Formats: sequence, C-alpha cells, structure tokens
Amino acid sequence: MIQEDYRAAIDVGTTKVATVIGRERPDGSVEIAGIGVSPCTGLSKGIVRDDEATTQAIKTSVEEASRQASLPIKSAYVGLSGSHIESHNRWDQVQENSSESVITQDVLDASLSMVRDMACDSDGHLLHVIPRGYALDNRHLVRMPLGMHAREIHAHTHVVKGNEQSISRLRAATEAAGIHVADMIVEPIASAEAALTTTERDDGVVLLDIGGGTTDIAVFVGGQIVHTAVLPVGGWQFTNDLVVAFTASHEEAENVKRSYGSVTPEISSMREELTVETLAEGVDGPIPLTKRELGQILKGRAQELFHLVEGKLATPHLANVPINRVVLTGGGAKMDGMQALARYVFQGRTRIAGPRSLAGLDEQYLDPAYSAGIGMLIWGLRNLPRGSHLGVSTVNGTEIVSGGGRWYDAFTGWRKRGESSSTGKTREGASV
Repeated sequence: MIQEDYRAAIDVGTTKVATVIGRERPDGSVEIAGIGVSPCTGLSKGIVRDDEATTQAIKTSVEEASRQASLPIKSAYVGLSGSHIESHNRWDQVQENSSESVITQDVLDASLSMVRDMACDSDGHLLHVIPRGYALDNRHLVRMPLGMHAREIHAHTHVVKGNEQSISRLRAATEAAGIHVADMIVEPIASAEAALTTTERDDGVVLLDIGGGTTDIAVFVGGQIVHTAVLPVGGWQFTNDLVVAFTASHEEAENVKRSYGSVTPEISSMREELTVETLAEGVDGPIPLTKRELGQILKGRAQELFHLVEGKLATPHLANVPINRVVLTGGGAKMDGMQALARYVFQGRTRIAGPRSLAGLDEQYLDPAYSAGIGMLIWGLRNLPRGSHLGVSTVNGTEIVSGGGRWYDAFTGWRKRGESSSTGKTREGASV
C-alpha cells in the first residue's frame, strides 16, 4: 500500500474508542484502510474521568487500526463531545474600504482569521469557525463571493467552543498514547458528514447522534450548519435505569437492554416474558417480568431525552426555521422503537442512518455506532489541509511531521470540494 496522504480519526466515546484510517482517492471518493475498536471505561458523559483507562483504550484502538491498514499512525483527528460544547452564529464586519475591490481567496482567508480573533475574546476554547455566508455592501447573504466586488463585507459564521480543561484532558490522554492531535473535530459535525444526505441538509434536518454517554445535536438548513449542541444523556443512562430498577449488575442490565429493550412497549405482547438476574438481598433467583414492563422504563428515558432535545432546539435563531426531518444515528438509535417514538415526539419525517458505503469499508461498520468516527475522517479529508498522519511525531518534544497545522479558511463552495489557491484544498469550515 502506497504511503501517501492517509489520515486517521479517533472517536473517543463513553463506551468505546474507534480509530478509522483512510485516504481520499484521485477521483474524490474516500477509501477506508483500517478500523480498530476498543472498549473504553475512562469517560463519563463524553468527559475524560480516568486518564489511564482512556489512554489505554486509544492505544489499543489505534494499534488495531494500524495493524489492519499495515500503516503506522502517529497523528490523528480526535473527536470531541460533552455538554461543555456550545455554539452560536455571529455577524462580523471584516472589511470596509473607501471604494469597491474584488474579493479574492486571500480576502476571505483574512476575513475568517479576523472572525477567529474576535471570537477568541469571549469565554471558551475556540474549536471551529465555519462560514455560512457573506453580506456584501448590506446585500442579502452570498454564499460564494469569490470574484465579486464590494466595499463592505460582513461575515456570517457558525462558531463552536468548548471547555478548556475538558479539551486539554482529552488531548493529554491521546498524546500519552503516542498520538499527536492533528485537530479536534466536534462530533455532531463529524456524524453529519457520514449520515446526512445533501437533500436533508438543504431542506432542513436535525441530526441526533445517540452515543454511549451523550447525544450530539446538529441542525442544518439550506445546506448550512446553524446549530450545534451536546446533551449528557445517552445509552449508558438507559442501562443505568435498569440497574436501579432491578438492582442488577451493569453487565446484566446492558445485556437485557440489547436483547429485549424497546421504547414502544405498547406494541409488545404482555405474554413476552424474560428474566433479570438481580443482586437484591433476599431475592431468590432471577426476577421475572414482561417485555412491556421493561419497555415502560426505557420509554420514559427516551421521552425525556427527546424532550431535552426539544429544549436545545428552542433557541431564537431556530424559531422560524422550517425543520420537519430528524435523522437518528449512533449506537443508541438502534434500540427498538426509537424511530417510531422520535416520529411521534417531533412530528416529522424520521429515519435511522449509519455511515454511507465507502470503498474498503466492511459491511459490519455500516452501523450507526460508527457514524462519528467515519464522518470525522471524511470531514478532515475534505475540509482540513493536506498532510499525512503517517509521519513521525514527537508529542511533547520538538518537530511534528504530520498534517496538524492550524488553518482558518473561507469557502469557495458549500458542498463541492476542489482546489484552493491558498492551501490546495477547498474547505467547508476550519478547525481552530
């Protein structure tokens, strides 16, 4: 295998770490070279709580992906989640001249760099500055202003920030595994890259990535991302409800949830019986119950989750946004009845999505649980500067040979990724 511009992406989740290695082929398609998955116990609700356990899970996952791809990985994109992730949209004046001038790529590069500097003045660690459009001389939003003339330019951007301490701890755990963090990519953005269609992005869609410890939210309208948020509720909370209800071990509760769990108990027969091994004192043998009784517990948690999502969507900038599509992804989306319940709560078209088929991607990974990791690789390949992650890195030392520079780029197209005069890539947004 030719060692060229291969990249790696690491999805560090509450229950697992998934590392994906791949490249962009000359025709623009993405090819997967290897995937490694390892259980993870070092995070809680998307936040690192056990540094050593997190580092070991990352190391194991990377080693497996490297073995499959026959490629040594020393650098990677790392996914970031957790309720500390916040986003907002902003308008900033980035140019004011006495006379009209042509808008070049350099002008747009400088514009986003200026927005970044202004966004850094507020609280939180800046992660992404994603351009949504420009207003030229107070005219309506223009998506592709290259070659146009204007005296005044206002940039409309989607800005994503996170907690400095949480970000630093994840970075440190990754570097302790011997992997240089080339860039951090917020996971809702990554999942959307793998799971959403162009039509959904254009018409308006809410993406919900229900993971082990968090639910990531991304909203797109008119092909643009307009809202990003993370809830500290995921599959772990569903399992924990069963642990509490039946005084069961976490392993037993997880097995019961996976085997018999449903969030639409009203369609389950009262005669569908099962048993749960309990740790409760004075109880001799397993607890018998029906699938409907089990489902009532899980449905309550699912309803609460969807209502929390509604709360996150109740923001002024979404008040007049027509959104009638919901896409569910992530491992938690696979529980029986989730699509039906989401359709009822949100009163819109709903589907469950995994990552789309790619060259080299084994069928077992066309699973909603892998949307974030695969989407992160795709987003990085198409939106961040070229540079192989196969180079040697010295994590806490001097030289780093990888694609891990910091770039703030404007856009020359919202969906098409071609060549850019300034960096060699056209990027939808920039990781900061």
